[in-house]
Amino acid sequence: MKHSLTIAILSALGTCYAAAAAAENTGNRYGYPVLYHSEISSARAWLDVSQDRRNEQEAGDHDDDEHGRKKPVILDVRRIEEYVAGHPVGAYSIPFPHVTGSPSEANDQTDYIGYDISVDPEVGFLLDQSAKDGTLPIQNFVDYVESLFPDKDQPLYILCATGHRSVQAANALAKYGNYTNVRNIWEGYNGQPKYAYTGATPTQPLVALDLNNDGEVNGDDRDGWAFYQGLPTETKLQKNKLYRPLLSLYPVKAKPGHKSKRDADD
Repeated sequence: MKHSLTIAILSALGTCYAAAAAAENTGNRYGYPVLYHSEISSARAWLDVSQDRRNEQEAGDHDDDEHGRKKPVILDVRRIEEYVAGHPVGAYSIPFPHVTGSPSEANDQTDYIGYDISVDPEVGFLLDQSAKDGTLPIQNFVDYVESLFPDKDQPLYILCATGHRSVQAANALAKYGNYTNVRNIWEGYNGQPKYAYTGATPTQPLVALDLNNDGEVNGDDRDGWAFYQGLPTETKLQKNKLYRPLLSLYPVKAKPGHKSKRDADD
């Protein structure tokens, strides 16, 4: 059933956003307009990518799988520092809209590097052009993805911390890059809390669940890739997977590791 999306206030992010378009039961966590193909779970994304990694090891490096389908790739659009702290195994680091740091003003040019997303409500979901953002053109992000993946039917699985920035990036790729197979990884890398239900309705007031049953409800109980999902992560940095225009912002060496407890959500 069609409905008009109302302004969504994300107080935890310290920024006001609005879904400025009518939409049909959008599937992403925040109810934003969807210009991209669809949602995908963290588990399904990993199954798709890991299966292709196995096929690649057995049959060699090819752009298509044995059935002629394009191999999916994960694009991690979190900040460079978030990616360095831990990321899905094999994911590309292509940050959007925050490249490094957090904006403190509109078109911030201080220590922050990021994109000017207020120019397009379908990408930025910002209330007005005075909202906090950066100065880089959205097209720069799309052009960079196109330099790596020129095929518009390439399956691109987009991941951020909670499923917010990934929707912005997915909409940008669909709108400005005409990509046809962009999917938003719904839970994100960190995720959000899971809540108790009474029958088929969330309990009110909301009651966050202790998913790992350790007697404490905290960040480890979030539903994201690296926490409740328990999917493979790494801190290994492969130069061909890093954002080349700002390669100098990545450490030369990264200590081996697995799960990241990074708490920067959006």
